[in-house]
Amino acid sequence: MYKRTVLIVDDKEINRKILARMLQDKYGLLFAENGKVALECMHEHADVIAAVLLDVMMPVMNGYEVLEEMRQDEVLSKIPVIATSQRDCDEDELKILEMGAQDFIAKPYKAELIIRRLNNIIKLREKAAMVNKAQKDELTGLYNKQFFLHKVQELLEENSHQKYDLLCVGIERFKLVNDTFGVYYGDKVLKYMAAMMKDIAREVGICGRFGADNFYAVLPYKEYTNESFEPWIRRVENFPIEMDIKIHCGIYAIEDASIPVEAMCDRAQLAADKNRGKYDEYFCVYDDSLRKKLLHEQFIIGNMKPALEEHQFQVYYQPKYDLNTGRVAGAEALVRWIHPEMGMISPGDFIPLFETNGFISQLDEYVWECACRDIRSWRDKGYPPIAISVNVSRADIYNPKLIDNLLALIEKYDIPMKYLHLEITESAYTENPQQIIRVVGRLRELGFLIEMDDFGSGYSSLNMLAEMPVDVLKLDMGFIQTETRKASGKGILSFVISLAKWLNLAVVAEGVEQKEQIDVLRSMDCNYAQGYYYSKPLEKSAFEELIRVSEVAEMICTSRTTLDYTINEKNNEALQDGRVMMIVDDIEVNRAALAATFEKEYVIKEFENGKDAWLYLQENASKVDIILLDLLMPVMDGFQLLEKIRTNHQTRQTPVIVMSQMDETMEQRALKMGADDFVSKPYNALVIKKRVSNVVASYELRKIKHGLVSIHLGKSRREEK
Repeated sequence: MYKRTVLIVDDKEINRKILARMLQDKYGLLFAENGKVALECMHEHADVIAAVLLDVMMPVMNGYEVLEEMRQDEVLSKIPVIATSQRDCDEDELKILEMGAQDFIAKPYKAELIIRRLNNIIKLREKAAMVNKAQKDELTGLYNKQFFLHKVQELLEENSHQKYDLLCVGIERFKLVNDTFGVYYGDKVLKYMAAMMKDIAREVGICGRFGADNFYAVLPYKEYTNESFEPWIRRVENFPIEMDIKIHCGIYAIEDASIPVEAMCDRAQLAADKNRGKYDEYFCVYDDSLRKKLLHEQFIIGNMKPALEEHQFQVYYQPKYDLNTGRVAGAEALVRWIHPEMGMISPGDFIPLFETNGFISQLDEYVWECACRDIRSWRDKGYPPIAISVNVSRADIYNPKLIDNLLALIEKYDIPMKYLHLEITESAYTENPQQIIRVVGRLRELGFLIEMDDFGSGYSSLNMLAEMPVDVLKLDMGFIQTETRKASGKGILSFVISLAKWLNLAVVAEGVEQKEQIDVLRSMDCNYAQGYYYSKPLEKSAFEELIRVSEVAEMICTSRTTLDYTINEKNNEALQDGRVMMIVDDIEVNRAALAATFEKEYVIKEFENGKDAWLYLQENASKVDIILLDLLMPVMDGFQLLEKIRTNHQTRQTPVIVMSQMDETMEQRALKMGADDFVSKPYNALVIKKRVSNVVASYELRKIKHGLVSIHLGKSRREEK
């Protein structure tokens, strides 16, 4: 029987022998005593190595260095890695996973656990390889993109005398389906759509799925009306789910078969995008207006590089204002294109294009340099120091020279880091959170202040907000304008601002246009605002005059300073609100240590056994915000109390963090019973404070996800602010 090969990398011979005994019956084995030898072995046997068991701490080259080398190699980066270490440390595990390892196992080894995890990651890799080679989309059974393009090309070549249409269908707000009902129901929607597309395309028999929710089909040419699409619109609406499923449709009439099929698909999708959100118009046909749009896009792409070289791009500054004092507190750098013949070209025309073709990185670096140069100039003129926010695009995050480029600008213009804020849009955080955490976390460690831009334009980032390395939350302009218009929305807006404050984030509201919005935001303790109510984006000279004659307030980020909205003030508010933490532990010194850690943030209620705690909880369930529960106690232990909490309708939603000496069995049992997290003794104050913060924030976010609050807004562009 064929055995998959596993490379064991460990500097200790005894460990290699132990692993060999565990794995030799199921796997072929290779060995390396350090990272350098391991890399040589991988380069030599990359085609047969199914997985690597990699020790973290080794001489010559350690596990971290090996992962870094593998990540930069196109071939080796595809080999799955399980890291091993003597230390069972959350920080070590997080670092290893961020660097690309697929899993982490602490020593001493457990044979069954290692074999199962190896088997899982090997099967996952092999399955991915099979899917990539397949002609069909695995979930729906439709053609994948490449094979769809191939089949359409064949059809057109073999039937040159016939005319066809290319149909593109997308699902409105499909991401919200996944977020609200889960991936299982999201997949059911996709399968339902696939079945419908097969029916639509039955005359020709060619249909495919590109990406998450874009479907394509080839149809015989005909004239279409709304009535043509009504059966399909009704069929989609009848999908059995507590949400209205809507679709947008685009048609491209294939008149020139010499055009690449992928370009035809792009045109059909362009028509579908134009139909997005138009529920009274069931389809859109690619026409001359869309053709003109393509020509305009080609003009932009053809002129972008000369425009950059000739400094046609200019940086405008939109001021941010302190809502409490009314003083200027910062500004956002926004790019404008002043073409010598066309005049002002809308950022809405060129920014999305540049994000697609990658030119956005060059433009961003140009804006960064302009902003740094201006900050230096204003300091030299003796103007009040002011922080400028610049946009960091998704493409920039993947640039390995990003950090070096930013540091080089700081050094070149000799400006303090705190005056150059980095804005990263919400959607970037949801695309690749681990990459964002790694890169942005490093920038933040170096001293840059990080702003999450356009928060509220999406949904999924709510679930990861507590873990993101940010200092400032910028609320999307559409969110502000929509939610301040309706009484029900003010609760949502207030909740988001309160959540940000709980996480020690400063809050900036974008797109503020009316005094009523200012009054609402100020009443909710929002920190800052920008928008046309205060000022439109200003040319450099106009903004320079503004800060010359204005009293400028320094923008305060609560995660970095104790000024302005300080931690102590926040804690006092928590105490005034009666926020209650129950500490249940039979050891007095443990209770005292935990109480001292949280006494400024919570009203502390201490209990030495589960019985007394349960009596209190039955009478005060609605007042308790978090329970820290020791597992081993007399009278009623933590397991017994946890079971009561999770089976009682008044207490089942109360956050519970269990505590004990490190014991994997006890930890697993408690988590299966419904504990939200596990903290091992002895306590580390920083760790347990972070765990409590994350668990409480997660419970608040869960309220949104279960329907107490719903946030969904159309996307906004940075240029509209």
